[in-house]
Amino acid sequence: MGTPRLPERLLSLAGNSQIVECNDIIRIERTSGTAISLEFASGPAFVLRSEKGGWFVLPSVPESTLVDGNSIASAASQVLDGDSIAWVLPPGADESAPAWCIQAPAGSPITLHCAGTTIAVEVHAGHIDLRRYESRPHADIFGSRYSLQIEDGPRLEQTLAAFYWDTILPCVVERTRAATFPTPDGYVLSTLSSNYLGTYPDVDHEFQVKGRLASGNPLDEDVVRRMLELQFQVMRADPDKSWRDPCSVQPDGTCEYHVRRSSMDGNTTATMFLITGNVEILEEAFAYVCATHSRGWLTDHILDLEGAASGIEAHIDSDGLLWSDVYFEDQVMQDGRVCDAQAFSANGFHLLAEMEALLGRDEQAHVYQKQSERLARMLVAPLPRGYWDPGKQRFTNWVDRKGVAHDHVHLLSNELPVLFGHATHEQAQAVLRLVDENLADFQRFPSFVALELAGYTASEIGDGGPYDLCAAGRYWCWDAAFWSWRKDREMLHRQLVQVAKQAESEAYHMDERYDMDHIYYIDGKDSHGAAHYYEYPCVFTWVLLHEYLGLGFAMDVDLVIAPCLYHGGHVELHESRFAVSYTYDDTEGFTLQNLADHPRTFRVDLSALYLWTKTPVLVTLQPGESSTLRPAAQ
Repeated sequence: MGTPRLPERLLSLAGNSQIVECNDIIRIERTSGTAISLEFASGPAFVLRSEKGGWFVLPSVPESTLVDGNSIASAASQVLDGDSIAWVLPPGADESAPAWCIQAPAGSPITLHCAGTTIAVEVHAGHIDLRRYESRPHADIFGSRYSLQIEDGPRLEQTLAAFYWDTILPCVVERTRAATFPTPDGYVLSTLSSNYLGTYPDVDHEFQVKGRLASGNPLDEDVVRRMLELQFQVMRADPDKSWRDPCSVQPDGTCEYHVRRSSMDGNTTATMFLITGNVEILEEAFAYVCATHSRGWLTDHILDLEGAASGIEAHIDSDGLLWSDVYFEDQVMQDGRVCDAQAFSANGFHLLAEMEALLGRDEQAHVYQKQSERLARMLVAPLPRGYWDPGKQRFTNWVDRKGVAHDHVHLLSNELPVLFGHATHEQAQAVLRLVDENLADFQRFPSFVALELAGYTASEIGDGGPYDLCAAGRYWCWDAAFWSWRKDREMLHRQLVQVAKQAESEAYHMDERYDMDHIYYIDGKDSHGAAHYYEYPCVFTWVLLHEYLGLGFAMDVDLVIAPCLYHGGHVELHESRFAVSYTYDDTEGFTLQNLADHPRTFRVDLSALYLWTKTPVLVTLQPGESSTLRPAAQ
């Protein structure tokens, strides 16, 4: 027998080690010395690191990373130190060459030397295992695979994988670029090809958190926890002592607590994200606790969450109206009170009440639930006190500080009161008609911010230009939730495929906003704003896993299963937080299997698949056990 041939992209192996073939695993055993040394062809590389603060990931810096227009810290000069698991991927997501997972015994030190065209790997262990994966592994950072044998499954799988490995993981710079920052833990970038070097709690963290929780593994959950704790840290340090969650935390530790911008004509000013981060962290914390069941963490931080809530309450007037200024759109001069902010805040206080109740803090739970109901009542009240326009039969986006209503037929302003259950039956029916009658414009990419884009004036658009007046991932995230609530499986499928096709055309590096060469920026390009941006990758991950595949988190069960699949098929997810497979067939029923090594209880809601079913059922399964549900038509 000769020496086994080196696997593809493994260029060399030190002479003190030998290759042993083990079916799908290539084992390399050290025969002498203290370390196994390998050399791979260059490409994106990652190594895990286990610390007291949990799991960390150290990604190589993408070649496209720019600062002030200049390339920085290219893969020619990086040393990444970790342990247990490392990855070496080929340069492109669409290549046929494989990615390799290098797995060593737990705690074994691994060092990656990224130098020009090669990556040298040194592992201090008696043996390592090499596992071959797709160019962008259809797996999480721990190598746990997923498979979507559904309509357009290969395309959705590839997009999910490319987004994870080319954007979601590389945005985590806690132990690389941010290692020397005053606040490195929880420091996650929003763009990998821009001079925006900060981490952005307002707006960005909401969708970073969603995308990472939907990845379903301990690393991404640890990143989420540290992102939340970074926000608590900077809110506690607010020099105004008003618990502001800042727009950004810069590399030198400077916090931009609020940014005030002017309109294009200079006639209007508005504060960017006055209370946005404070509202979002209530939902982020709720989602984290539901995913991890970390009551101890919640106990440690419930006063921080009450502090965040106080930063919202400071802007609620005696009538129950929230004077929020700009909520999501950083180039729209919402100089007053905003329908979206009122809706999200009503929901946020409700979630805070649930967290208080979980800890047995019933008095506080009652107070926050009452605040939620108060905000909700004003949300659906008619103008001029609330946001409902009885004449136009829709909700108005914002009312400025002079009492003037601004209505461009805003998508989320109309969907959110219905989605959160605050609208009356008559209001809800009017909103459904509005959305259905204007689908072509609202779903141009998907989820354009408003219908009447051309109607915005120079006093309503910020001095940075109208790039917010189009499709951003943040709108799609909540629009998809609306279609999931409507149980419109075809619409969710169409949206996911539309984004996946756009991602393919851009090598899976998606831009910030998509105007589709329509109304503004008519220049032959579909998108504008920051390049290689976090938002669509994170939102796609959330919409696919949470809204479409139906994997949800709750405090009272291990996992919620509520699929909204367009057609039947088989879904298999080995990520540790999910560890399930299910098969859906119109006639044969729905079969769920527990892939975990311990018993679990699932709440299964099949009402989107079998419209006659109304009530979710609880299913407890032993390891490896499956159960088939066959809802009978009534």
